[in-house]
Amino acid sequence: MAYQAKSALEVQLDVLGALMLRDIRTRFGGTMWGYSIAVLWPCAHILVITAAYVVMKKPTPLGDSIVLFAVSGLSPYIIINYMSRKMMEGPLANKQLVYFPQVKFFDVVMSRAIVEICTSSLSIFMVFLIAACCGAHIIPRDSLAFCESMLLALFFAMGFGLFNVFISQIFPQWLIVVIVPILIMYFTSGTAVVVESMPAVIYDYVRLNPLMHIVKVCRSAFYPGYGSDADIMFVLIVSGVMALIGLLGIRFVVPRFLN
Repeated sequence: MAYQAKSALEVQLDVLGALMLRDIRTRFGGTMWGYSIAVLWPCAHILVITAAYVVMKKPTPLGDSIVLFAVSGLSPYIIINYMSRKMMEGPLANKQLVYFPQVKFFDVVMSRAIVEICTSSLSIFMVFLIAACCGAHIIPRDSLAFCESMLLALFFAMGFGLFNVFISQIFPQWLIVVIVPILIMYFTSGTAVVVESMPAVIYDYVRLNPLMHIVKVCRSAFYPGYGSDADIMFVLIVSGVMALIGLLGIRFVVPRFLN
């Protein structure tokens, strides 16, 4: 049988598959237990917030279930935090692979993004499974709103991740500096408190946080009537602008630094 050369698309898919397998094996030890730690680690956020409210005997800020409150607020944050940071770390850890002819810089970025999408999805599933095993009623009243919030979180995480990749290639210190805006987004997003309880002056600034709007959409799936003022278009615009800046930077600016 005559040998048939692979098409450009087939070569691209093979490269992505190989990069994803290498990423999983090098980061998680190539074992089920190593990958399980990566999936279960975000669940610690839920346990810490829940334990803090229980120990301090504080009333649940919204509804009557602290577990539901924590899950509905932290699920979008888990996706955005881990995906946006890990996408940035991928090229920095695998920059030497770009010197292979078939491997492009964008391949390294996208392979890490796909791995993080899968890992984040499994993490969210495990969070809900653990909460259900603890007796919490966490079935969304509005499944469409919950799916919408998860897609918004993925879109924002992708845009933020591409932006981080671009900036970190120019300023490697961004790998540490980016923790500051992520923490600011976390504390002003309503994941641990209800933002409506903040003073009006502060709330006007908090509304500039895209994560806050995503959290509101997510909580609206569990708490009827909540989050009606969430601005989805604002999240899409911010995510799209960051993705555009990141893609243009990766295409036209980053190659100069690689060479």
